[in-house]
This record gives sequence, structure tokens and C-alpha cells, in this order.
Amino acid sequence: MNTAGRLRWRTADDGGLPPSSAIVSPYDTTARYVRHGHIISWKGFAAHATETCASDTANVITDVATTSAAANDGQSLPGIHTRLARRGLLPAEHLVDGGYTSLVRLERAAREHQVAVSGPLPGNPTRQHRRNEGFDRDDFHIGFDRRRAPAPGARSARAGTAPTRPPRPPRHP
Repeated sequence: MNTAGRLRWRTADDGGLPPSSAIVSPYDTTARYVRHGHIISWKGFAAHATETCASDTANVITDVATTSAAANDGQSLPGIHTRLARRGLLPAEHLVDGGYTSLVRLERAAREHQVAVSGPLPGNPTRQHRRNEGFDRDDFHIGFDRRRAPAPGARSARAGTAPTRPPRPPRHP
């Protein structure tokens, strides 16, 4: 069935395969079909390998995790960090691809494991962004050291002066 609830034939475009929630093997009922974009697809599981990347030493695999192919890559990140911490192999910076990043995951890794996760953040799918209206993520400059996130275009108050607020509307009894 498609999203409108109508029956349709599977075609070569979808590989003739069912959606990722369907069982793809009678021998392993946890194996799933997954597709990333229009080109990459497979049946089974996803493997997440972590390795060192120091320029002066050989790269060494430090962690391997297997998850459902239908699971979001980023869901495996907390488990990876927990296992690396347990073995004393937690890096100061963890380089990842876009499937592992989100602002929530970056914050959680920093808070729970003191790891800076570096990788491309997902694009902005909002209508405002597509129409180039409103504010974008890059319009905000967060001052973590001062615990401030001023509005885009806001001016900072001079040292020793309090910022002024606009007058409030009168209250009605």
C-alpha cells in the first residue's frame, strides 16, 4: 500500500522490496531492508565501526556495533561512547558522518562523555528556509562561556549597564 492507503505494484524503482518495517528473511526475523537515498540499499543489518585516526600512528579499530538496518545511525552513538569510555578509549573529538549528528546528540556526547562530536549537521527542511525567510541556524551565535544566545542582529549592552526592555502593554482589569 502507498501512503494514500491504495494498493500498488512494487516496481524496479523500489527494488521490488517491501518497506523497511517488513521482515526480509525467514531465518532471521530481525533483518530488515533499508535504502539510503536513491542508490544505496541492502537487506540485513548496519555495522558501525570506530577507529583511531592519528596521523603519526596506524589506524586501529576501537569499537564495532551492529544494529538494525532500519535504525537511525545516530541512535548508536551513545552506546559507542559508553563502550569506549569503559575501555578507556574515549577520544576528545569524534569525527562522524551526517547520519550521526544532531544538536541533541552533540550536546549529549559533550555532557555525558566530554566528547566533541564533529560532523555535518542535517539541513534545514523548513518552509522558511526554502523561501529564505525568517532566521536560519547560522544567524544565531551562542556564547557558551557567557551562557547567552542573543537574537540575530541584537546589540550587546555596554559593560556596567543593564539591557533595556521594550515597554509592556497595559493590563486590562
